[in-house]
Amino acid sequence: MSMPDNDSTRKTIAIKVDAEIHAELSLIAQLRGKTLADEHLQAILDHIERARTETDLADRADEAIAEIEREAAVRRAAIERLRGGRSSGASATGATSQDSGEASPSSTRRSRKSAAPSED
Repeated sequence: MSMPDNDSTRKTIAIKVDAEIHAELSLIAQLRGKTLADEHLQAILDHIERARTETDLADRADEAIAEIEREAAVRRAAIERLRGGRSSGASATGATSQDSGEASPSSTRRSRKSAAPSED
């Protein structure tokens, strides 16, 4: 069960338990020939597997996804308003803003500067 420690792929979870629980879990690990960390990980994996079978949890997960999508749509709309309605690259047809004849953001900025009256 032991996996190599690789900080780039694994996260640390620290828990506090009563001395009795620690002693019992340490004994279980020793009798199984495993580490305490192995026993912690197995308990977590078992807990996650049980949670996956709970329909109420699945329903709440669906609600969370819907909320994330609503928030993303609001943020996307705000970003588009800030950008002045310019598209963010390829459209559904594959055309970019330059393909459709729209000015790119950098050329728009340049044309605005050149359109400003000069102070001679």
